[in-house]
Amino acid sequence: MYKSKNQFTMRALCRFLIVLLLLSPIRILAQSPHIDSLNAELKKYPDNLMLRLKLAKAQLDGGNIDTAQLLYAEVAAAADKQNNAVDFIEAHINIGRIYADKGENVKAFGSYELALKKADKTNDKDLTAHIYKHIGALYISWKKFNEALGYYDKAEALARQVNNEELVADCQNNKGTVYEQQLKYDKAISAYKSALAVYTKQHNTAKISMALSNVAIVYKFQKNYGSSLEYNLKALALSEKTGDKWMMAATYNNIGNLYGEMGEYKNALAYCNKSIAIAKKINAIEIVEAAYESMADAAAKAGDYKDAFNYHKLYATTKDKFINVESTKQLSELNVKFETERRQKLIQQQQFEISRRNTTIIVIAALFAGVIIIGLQSYRSYRLKQRHVLQAAILNQQDIATKGIIQAEEKERKRIAADLHDGVGQLFSAVRMNLSSLMERVVLTNTDEQALAEKTLAMVDESCKEVRTIAHQMMPNILLKIGLASAIKDFVNKIDSHHLKVNLEAYGLDERLDNNVEIVLYRVVQECVNNVIKHSRASRLDINLTRETDNISVTIEDNGIGFNTADKMKFEGIGLKNIITRVAYLKGTVDISSDQNKGTLVAIYIPLTA
Repeated sequence: MYKSKNQFTMRALCRFLIVLLLLSPIRILAQSPHIDSLNAELKKYPDNLMLRLKLAKAQLDGGNIDTAQLLYAEVAAAADKQNNAVDFIEAHINIGRIYADKGENVKAFGSYELALKKADKTNDKDLTAHIYKHIGALYISWKKFNEALGYYDKAEALARQVNNEELVADCQNNKGTVYEQQLKYDKAISAYKSALAVYTKQHNTAKISMALSNVAIVYKFQKNYGSSLEYNLKALALSEKTGDKWMMAATYNNIGNLYGEMGEYKNALAYCNKSIAIAKKINAIEIVEAAYESMADAAAKAGDYKDAFNYHKLYATTKDKFINVESTKQLSELNVKFETERRQKLIQQQQFEISRRNTTIIVIAALFAGVIIIGLQSYRSYRLKQRHVLQAAILNQQDIATKGIIQAEEKERKRIAADLHDGVGQLFSAVRMNLSSLMERVVLTNTDEQALAEKTLAMVDESCKEVRTIAHQMMPNILLKIGLASAIKDFVNKIDSHHLKVNLEAYGLDERLDNNVEIVLYRVVQECVNNVIKHSRASRLDINLTRETDNISVTIEDNGIGFNTADKMKFEGIGLKNIITRVAYLKGTVDISSDQNKGTLVAIYIPLTA
């Protein structure tokens, strides 16, 4: 079974071909020029970016990956300075490809993003479509198949807009690889065949071979060995016709592996041996390695474990040889990279020597300025911190003072209420008893004075009732017993409804509030209602109390004559300042809206802490 130098399985052969064929540069070169001749040309025209791109392509085709990457990086930097979008994009796409081949997909994505940003600025749909296609390939490697399909769909849509049929086919082919890995074999075959039709129409033999191999592999997964063999043989015939020996060797191995799966041991060995013969001629050690592994698998499946063992030994030996060859290549590449970096360092060192003095002066000046800035910032931070501490202390003292005033006021109200109830109230009760006794005597002795006596008794009764009402308003026991909503309702019910119609609505007040909150809100509502009765000449008053999870809001609105809120003396004269002070004690806010002959609205918001 054929594997690439990254040890792909049979399924992954088509993936290798996709990387080889579909991720090629946007500018397709008919044949990579000789590296030496390109170097000679580049010495004559060192600023020619097209020559540098051709040289980078030639180095990449020759397997000199690190050298190619350095060249592409140089092209990208120069193209960026020259505002050459096309060369900049091509360079970064190829850098992204190199990173992807190394398995450094995050870096590859970064290069593709740079290319995509430049393509968006130029509004080049064809370039953008190519970049989307490459990003889709990254998402396949991350096993994020839905995201990969999304990028392929976007690439295909743009390709159709610019009538790039080959790119549409490439997207279809790559979508087939996604469907294949999702085990959606019917959709994979449909996508591969759609791509194959376009490649055939365009006589693109390399991609035709690739698409044929892709279809053959899916048929193999479906156990449809006959169709798989048919498409493999078509791919083989095409590669023989074009003289593509690498593809011939790979396809011979694929067919041999397929025969091994089918249990036809002799055919498997025959095709694998053909693969090995061609691969050795072109020094494709990775294909030789894969063919020996296919032969070992076929022998094991046929029960010939001795041959399986021998073929596996050959596979292991070839694998070691391939690793050594790769190591030699990598060593050579590292040496080229080292020499390149050494030359760059020499240039940088010379530049450093020239600018070192200026840099030192700048650094010292910057450090000095930094010290001054840090010192100023530290001083400002200290001043700001002290200011915050002072403000917090002032606010705390204000809260303590406000709390003390309100508590003293409530205490005095309680005392006066007790004095009225226990003192004046008891005296009025005694007076009423005496007047009742006197009335009985008046009725018996002097009927002419009966009306005056009854009127006097009624006045005493009214005075008793007034004293009780005042005492209750100053310290309503009902507030302590049944809560805020019921206490306000009791207070409202005692208002003469003939002169002022009051509508009270309360929501969410089934549970009791903090005692301080209930007392303050009761006083505020009481003060607002008394203001309405005394000053507004209103016929209607609406009171709404709504409690939510972390706050309570109160609105008191009348249809009276209103007042000018800009009139400070009148504003304070009707007790609204007292309302604002009480609400501020609870960290709340008061919004008073009024105007002449337009009524008054008092909106109160109180936050509730847990």
